[in-house]
Amino acid sequence: MNLTLVMPSIGRKPGQRYIATWQMEPLVLALLAGLTPPDWTTTIQDDRVEPIDFDRPADLVGITVETYTARRAYQIADEYRRRGVRVVMGGYHATLLPDEVRQHADAVVVGEAEPVWERVLADARAGHLQPVYHSARTTTLAGMKPDRRVFAGKNYLPLTLVEFSRGCRFACSFCSITAFYQATHRYRPPAEVAAEITAAGNKTVFLIDDNIGATEEAAFGLCEALRPLGVNWVGQISVDAASKPHLVKAMAEAGCMGVLIGFESLRPATLAGLNKKCNGGRERYDAALRLLREHGICVYATLMFGMDGDDPASFREAMGFIHQHRFFLTAFNHLVPFPGTPLYARLQAENRLVSPAWWLDPDFRFGHVAFHPRPMSAEQVAELCRRHRRKFYSWRSILHRGLDLKTNARSLAVFGLFLTQNYLGRREVEEKFGLPLGFVDPIVKGG
Repeated sequence: MNLTLVMPSIGRKPGQRYIATWQMEPLVLALLAGLTPPDWTTTIQDDRVEPIDFDRPADLVGITVETYTARRAYQIADEYRRRGVRVVMGGYHATLLPDEVRQHADAVVVGEAEPVWERVLADARAGHLQPVYHSARTTTLAGMKPDRRVFAGKNYLPLTLVEFSRGCRFACSFCSITAFYQATHRYRPPAEVAAEITAAGNKTVFLIDDNIGATEEAAFGLCEALRPLGVNWVGQISVDAASKPHLVKAMAEAGCMGVLIGFESLRPATLAGLNKKCNGGRERYDAALRLLREHGICVYATLMFGMDGDDPASFREAMGFIHQHRFFLTAFNHLVPFPGTPLYARLQAENRLVSPAWWLDPDFRFGHVAFHPRPMSAEQVAELCRRHRRKFYSWRSILHRGLDLKTNARSLAVFGLFLTQNYLGRREVEEKFGLPLGFVDPIVKGG
């Protein structure tokens, strides 16, 4: 039996090259491959790095779906089903909107795949897939064994993706992760993570966890397991975890070279409106950033705009903050109402969504705002985000930030990575903006 696992892209403009910074290993597909019995022949197709080959033999196709990739995922699924190939779909979007996903799939996995994947494959082999597989949340993440052989021959960035934990205990109103995991946090045995990293053989690692510091005891255990490996790693962490001196010190000693932090806003009232209680505001931001800087840890800052009360001054305040702290990278994101979140429910009740299923709108584009902000317009928020991305990736800004000898230029290797990532960021501002959700020609071939 032939199993094809698919990672959809968001979409592509006609004739556009692939987005370089999105070409990271699809770890979820390796995890599914690792759960698949050896009597199945497993291959992956990654729409983000190569055309989908619909002619490749397949008895079952598994597609992971996120909200931004939903329209493209449905195009791929519909084409496979038109050819008589059965399709099973899962992921965040499938769990939050299973009835929508069922219109394009023979089976839908609601929840995590691990408890039901073996049964899905057995039913597929027997010819009686069930319409929906409801997965109980696993109590342990021990024993995970991603099969990285499926990555062979793919043009991925030289970065190994590894999962330590799932979920986050915070209940931010805009977060689909919170909606999926219901504000819970679980983690793997640190020794298993270290063994996986050693087996992968790459000295540069991205821990994909939403918040590696969500359980402090576990984070210390992870650092202890990583310290002897001599790897350089980056991960995502909350402001409150980044404010703890002993934890930051342990991370640095374990090889942490950078962290992504969701600051979102500098305004306390805005943070309160997002239920992002863990951030604490500007004073706490500055203290956490000083601490990270002391240990030579670079910061990728994410900021959001378009919340109630945001105005053009919000962007000017953000630029001052960025200039002060010389961030390695910064994301100027607009607020996104993901289905299943309290934010989405509120905006829908207030009749402020541009479209209830904006992710399926053929006229919607990446970078557009899917709701009506106050007091700014959706178009104004989108354009200001775009304009400030350009400012951040201007050569003047790159030079100013790159001359930081404590973080971005603390070594030749880090400085080289800084220049590479900022060059790609500069190039991709316009490549990403206006990207259609899905393809104009769903079965287009060629790069």
